[in-house]
Amino acid sequence: MNRYDFKIIDVANVPFFNHLCAPKVSIDTMKKLQIKIWALCGFLFLSHIALKADEGMWPLTMIAKLEDKMQARGLNLTAEDIYSINQSSLKDGVVRLMSPGSGRMFCTGEVISDQGLFLTNHHCGYGAIQSLSTDEDNILRNGFWAKSKDQERPANFHIGFLRRIEEVTSNVVGDLSATMGEEARKKGIADNISGLKKQLLNNLGDDAKNYQVDIIAFYNDNRYMAMYYEVYKDIRLVGSPPENIGKFGGEADNWRWPRHTGDFSMFRIYSDKADKPARFAAENKPYKPKHNFKVSLKGYKEGDYAMIMGYPGTTQRYTYSEGIKYLGSKQRPMRVALRRSIMDVYEVEMKRSPSTRLKYSNKLAGIGNYWNKFNGEAHDLSKPGLYEKSKTRELAFEKWVRDNKKEDTYGNVTSLYDEAYLELNKIGLFPVYFSDGIRNSQAMMNALNFRSYVALMSSDDDAKNKQANAMHDQMLQSTGAMFKEYVDAIELPVLEQVLKHIYMDLDNSHFSAGMKKMGAKYKGDYANMAQDLWDKSGFTSQAKLDRLLKKNKLKCFTKDPLYVFVNDYVDIFVKTLSKRSQANRVKMDRAERLFTAGILEMNPTAIIAPDANASMRLSYGQVLSYDSRDAVEYNHFTTSEGILQKFVPNDFEFDAPSKMIDMLRNKDFGQYADADGTLHTCFLSNNDITGGNSGSPVINADGHLMGIAFDGNWEAISSDFAFIPAVQRTISVDIRYVMWTIDKWGGASNIIDEIDLVK
Repeated sequence: MNRYDFKIIDVANVPFFNHLCAPKVSIDTMKKLQIKIWALCGFLFLSHIALKADEGMWPLTMIAKLEDKMQARGLNLTAEDIYSINQSSLKDGVVRLMSPGSGRMFCTGEVISDQGLFLTNHHCGYGAIQSLSTDEDNILRNGFWAKSKDQERPANFHIGFLRRIEEVTSNVVGDLSATMGEEARKKGIADNISGLKKQLLNNLGDDAKNYQVDIIAFYNDNRYMAMYYEVYKDIRLVGSPPENIGKFGGEADNWRWPRHTGDFSMFRIYSDKADKPARFAAENKPYKPKHNFKVSLKGYKEGDYAMIMGYPGTTQRYTYSEGIKYLGSKQRPMRVALRRSIMDVYEVEMKRSPSTRLKYSNKLAGIGNYWNKFNGEAHDLSKPGLYEKSKTRELAFEKWVRDNKKEDTYGNVTSLYDEAYLELNKIGLFPVYFSDGIRNSQAMMNALNFRSYVALMSSDDDAKNKQANAMHDQMLQSTGAMFKEYVDAIELPVLEQVLKHIYMDLDNSHFSAGMKKMGAKYKGDYANMAQDLWDKSGFTSQAKLDRLLKKNKLKCFTKDPLYVFVNDYVDIFVKTLSKRSQANRVKMDRAERLFTAGILEMNPTAIIAPDANASMRLSYGQVLSYDSRDAVEYNHFTTSEGILQKFVPNDFEFDAPSKMIDMLRNKDFGQYADADGTLHTCFLSNNDITGGNSGSPVINADGHLMGIAFDGNWEAISSDFAFIPAVQRTISVDIRYVMWTIDKWGGASNIIDEIDLVK
């Protein structure tokens, strides 16, 4: 295994310090056609921002270089204890939550028993818990505790253990020139990655079936690493608090401090008899991990060492100046408005019906989480400062290019950026409104799901016609699933809101003739437009779609007004604007790669933490309070007293179980009380994390679990773009509150019995 061969330097001795962007990875905000924002890692002038050593989401291959710094903060372990290729280490207790099929990472978890029990956030397990809930057995609302292993329920996700890391830059880049044409270079890289993946899997022999190998770009396509994940597929729900504990505070408290949220859920990994991955089977046994975390009941005090290991998704630190302007003044505010319109519809109907709330809870959580984040980013990115700092950095880079006569390689970098962002301002919102608008309208997505089927039906090729016939039978059997989580009272007004934003916010000159004609017909009456589409379309109810499929005539689909609209909209950016978009993507990719290569060339011996890219990272810091603003000082922890203060019976966001309220009032805390006699609920640390770190273990100086990370704070909501040491905090649920909820409130002593509690 290769390690990064960098020397630690004092950032005060380099021109400017930054964090490099890595691969094009997607968590909630998908890459699509949208420009991957300029997340470069160069070196920012310290006269503008003084960076602290604690900034950085560090690849595990780098932490040996940071051992002294971490121990100076209070760590009692060595780098080898955290990450080892020869023996069990902390990294073997950290899991990567993955979607079945795609293998896409979406959260982090930590193993806490020698029987494969692991914790993650409630919001990470939310989808699995919801899918196991029914109106009659609503475990999302009521909570669930398996009192024995035979009561555990299959969950619809996989987990991966990181087993090995290898640097493969030379294999991926080969003899491809840094200055060759971007499209040709990208094709060469893609071909090399495809061949290398097959080779690396083949090298695993019989074990290949149990592995996923990801080849990930670091430093904006200038370096590549192969990550080997052993993937376990038999995952079962063990326990979850009710929603009004696991999501206490809802969207009102999201991204805010103080918090009192019991944001956790518990699952178990099952394996075959040899502890190897296996699909769900009754004979599978609980997996025996290479490492499991001990759970600390000792608590913490301000200044104590805190370390987080997990899978942060993406950061865009020090975005290009025109990118700051585009995001802050246009893209983020428009996404916020679109998502808010949809959320308003959801919330009205969910408050009226428990059944509707069950169906749409996960959808609302997904839309709302990033609505909140984008809202904060729109506010912060539009403030004076970030744009000017980025511009100063760009001028410094240009000067280095001129002074070192590097114009042939790097001379057009900033002009490429300027041109690319100018084009993005014109056409960049079309894929964004697809992801945030059309994809959040189930009626529209029902229609879109038939796009490939209609293409096969339209073909004169006999083989494609046979494919269409086979697909028809599958479609006919799947209509029930398409309408399982579907409520007319939500979907009709959502359709109206999506149509309204598309017509009012986007450049109508790129619309199809049919879209323009429909806009002229309704003259801004989007309620009537939506109602007519709804009434005339076969995709707005299961009964109508079943009839459509039974007729199975091509014109029934191609003349359906909702299908026509959605198909025309998608064609705007996959056909009408595709050449412009592709040319712009190539231009941006070239600028990003060359700028980053130039920064690395300027500082060849520097240690630089790459931007987050969904690979395992470590951040270290301390338990720490902060001053939010003038005269507002926040403590570093909260207690159960805050739950009692916020509690509102039957409220959408601040309800709580009556049994819990009684126990808290009676101070029935048991062994989980702090030395001060209170039950701590959540705490703050100054760790550097981002989305994807949800569910990550917060680890104390001895390597024991002290909490579960679940959020950041509002004052640093734009931390993906800039680390702000004075106010940037990670919010974590105190592990003692987790144990109290399982044991004292949930009565699941069988779960507590298998956990190694350290007092």
